[in-house]
Amino acid sequence: MYETMLLISQAVQSNLPLGEAIRLLVSGGKNNRLNRSLLRFAALLDEGLEPQTAVRKAKLPRRLTALLETAFKSGNFPEYFAELTETEQERSKTFQILTNLLAYPILLFGITLAVVEILAFTTWKFEAIFLDFDMNLPLLTERVIIFSRMLAQPETYFILIGGILVLFLLIRLFFSSFWFRIPILGTLFCSLASQKLLRQLLFSIKRGVPLDQALELAAGSFSFNRAYRTRCLKAAALAKEGTKFSQLILFFPLIFPRWLVPFIQTAEKNDTIPSALQRSLEVLKADQIGSAFLFYSVFIPTIYLFLFFVFMCFTLALLSPFVGLVTALSG
Repeated sequence: MYETMLLISQAVQSNLPLGEAIRLLVSGGKNNRLNRSLLRFAALLDEGLEPQTAVRKAKLPRRLTALLETAFKSGNFPEYFAELTETEQERSKTFQILTNLLAYPILLFGITLAVVEILAFTTWKFEAIFLDFDMNLPLLTERVIIFSRMLAQPETYFILIGGILVLFLLIRLFFSSFWFRIPILGTLFCSLASQKLLRQLLFSIKRGVPLDQALELAAGSFSFNRAYRTRCLKAAALAKEGTKFSQLILFFPLIFPRWLVPFIQTAEKNDTIPSALQRSLEVLKADQIGSAFLFYSVFIPTIYLFLFFVFMCFTLALLSPFVGLVTALSG
C-alpha cells in the first residue's frame, strides 16, 4: 500500500491533480480492494466533492483514510501527504526489522504451548492406570491430572479464546494505554509510536506550523492508537493556551520520552527545535533496537526455565505414584 501512496504523492508534487494521479498509477494495476477504493475516490473527486468528504465515502482502508484526512487538513496536501507516506513506510520497515528479530522468541513460545498440550494430553490417560492399581495419588499428581483433563475438553479452548477476545475489547475500549505499559515490550511500542509523532512534528514545525496545530495534525494520523490520539489533542489544547513544548513533555510522559526535556529546553532557548527533534529521532531508533534485544535476552531464558519447570512437574506427577507403589510392594 505504501509504495502506491508514495508514487501518488510524488505525482501530486509534480502538480498533477490528485484524481488524475490516482488513475494514472492505479488503472493498470491489480484489481484488488485498495485499487478499487482509490479509483472510487478519484471518481468522487471528479464529481466535485470536497476531498475530506470523498475520502470518507470512498471506503479506503482506515489507516489510509486517516493519512489523507490529516494531509488535507494541513493546507499543504502534496508535501504533507508525501511526508506522512514516507513516515508510515519507514515505520513499517522498522516494524519488519523488529518482527524478524522477535520471530524466534515467538516461535519458541508457540513450541512451548504445543509441548504443554502434548504433555497434558498424555498425562490424563494415566489416570485409568492409577485407578486400576488403587493408588493414593500425591497432591501434585491430582492437580496435574485435573489440569490435563481440562485441556482435553474442547470447551476449555472456546472459553479461553472467548475470554481473550473479551479482555482485548475491554482493553481497547477502556484501557487504551495498556499495551504501552507492558514491561520491555511496552517501551518498544511507545518508541515506535513516539518516533512517528516526533517525525510529524518535525515536518510541521520546520514549515512554520504552530505547535498546537502540528499536534492536532499528528493526532489525526493515529487512527488505531486512541491513547496517543487523545493525548496529542490534549497537548494541542494546552499548547494553544501557551504551554511550552518542554512542559508538555512532562505532562504527557506516555507520548513524549522524558529524556527529550533537556533537548527541547535548550532548543527553545536557541530556537532550534527542528534540529533537536531530528537528534531525538536518531536516539529513538537506537532505543528501539535496544529494547528489542533486551526483550530477546529476557524472554528466551524465561521460556526455557518455564519449559523445564513444566517438564519437571509432569514428570514428577507421573513418577510419584509408581515410586509409591514400588515402595509399598517392596515393604
